[in-house]
Amino acid sequence: MSSRLYNLAVSAANDAIRYDAEGKVELAISKYLQAFDILMTLIRYTENKKLRDFYTDRAEQYLARAYELKSIVGKSKVKAPALTDQKRLGEDEELQSKILSTIIPEKPNVSWDDIAGLEDAKKAIEEAIILPLIEPEIFGNTLPWKGILLFGPPGCGKTMLAKAAASRCNVTFFNVSAADIMVKWVGESEQRIKVLFEMARETQPSIIFMDEIDALGAERTGVESVVSTRVLSQMLQMMDGILSKPDDKVIVLGATNRPWVIDSALLRRFDKRILVPLPDLQARKQIFKVTIAKMPNFKLAEDVDLDELAKLTEGFSGDDIKKLCIAAWYIPIHELKEQNMLGTGAMPRPVTRRDFLEALQARKPSVSPEEVRLNEEWNKKFGAK
Repeated sequence: MSSRLYNLAVSAANDAIRYDAEGKVELAISKYLQAFDILMTLIRYTENKKLRDFYTDRAEQYLARAYELKSIVGKSKVKAPALTDQKRLGEDEELQSKILSTIIPEKPNVSWDDIAGLEDAKKAIEEAIILPLIEPEIFGNTLPWKGILLFGPPGCGKTMLAKAAASRCNVTFFNVSAADIMVKWVGESEQRIKVLFEMARETQPSIIFMDEIDALGAERTGVESVVSTRVLSQMLQMMDGILSKPDDKVIVLGATNRPWVIDSALLRRFDKRILVPLPDLQARKQIFKVTIAKMPNFKLAEDVDLDELAKLTEGFSGDDIKKLCIAAWYIPIHELKEQNMLGTGAMPRPVTRRDFLEALQARKPSVSPEEVRLNEEWNKKFGAK
């Protein structure tokens, strides 16, 4: 699917550039917007961060050019200047809606049962987010905590916790990363933050989940760019509620793997700071169970001992264990392929202990002991449940 979408985007972009050069403004606008839409869809199906960044950069260029051309429609037919990324995006309503296509509210369908372990983090989130929202008789129209930070090693379930909390209390959920906010046009990143908070207030109660929040609010050293300073300033203003009412029910849920780099002024806006650690022995066993149960045609052989696998995967994150299960599952699938049995209706054999051990030889923990140590030390100094 990804390669097909990319080819469609390239085709639309080439047509747009050709129409642009020929002075066919309206056709060029249509094709630039078509290329933008396809790339936005492609980004959602792309896991590789470098590719996502590349697609995002191209999409932003096409959108910027579409705005430039739109601004000259109806004026004298002067040949438009060449494609450039120097012009700031305008306030055109149609194009602004496309800018915000990366900030889509959703209703997650994730429950606590989908998350193994992390009982301390679940309890802290339940007290800080869920109870105030589902028990208005007790808490009234105020939220005790409007800024909550989830921190810990990567792949440990911070996003899942955020989605489960939103699903539990039936609120609008905005899943935003630094890449959705940070763009190169002057003033546009600040505008995105402002519009995001405005949308959250219009659809409240709502949760704004900001992944990689350290990229938006890194500690100021005096050598950062003007854009970074203005983005951080805008974040602080919106979290202070300058444009909101005291009874607004908008919660900012930040997530980071590196809490120690967050600017102290931004950190103070997060009243709750919750460590999301690597899974312990029992949690690892539960992750194996949950992952295997969700995978189609995944059957375990009788010689597989999940207690043994949990012990062998010490230091693995939840995401590491999921990928280990997939690697073991693919071994019997590869056997079907070698036997030319794919497409015949034949099902893969059960996954054996040997399959898991073979997969373990090829897969190692993605989290370094240093990352774990730094997060634990930071939690001792600054954690606040």
